[in-house]
Amino acid sequence: MWGIRRQVSVLLSEGHAQAPHYPIGMVWDECQLVVERQNRAHATEATLVQLAVSSILSKDSAKEFRKTLKRLNESGYE
Repeated sequence: MWGIRRQVSVLLSEGHAQAPHYPIGMVWDECQLVVERQNRAHATEATLVQLAVSSILSKDSAKEFRKTLKRLNESGYE
């Protein structure tokens, strides 16, 4: 992974205001979580772009795109 300074910078950019005061192990662990979450978000965005483009070409893809958007917009906290 990156150096501690870069990891703290990532955490600060994600709202971890106390990151400079975290123990080194916690910096590493929290940074891993942030990067995993960011990677999942990028994968989701790529999938949505692919579905959006496909939905122009196919009614089945358009249906799948709408279904995916609906699923992503369900809170799951009800």
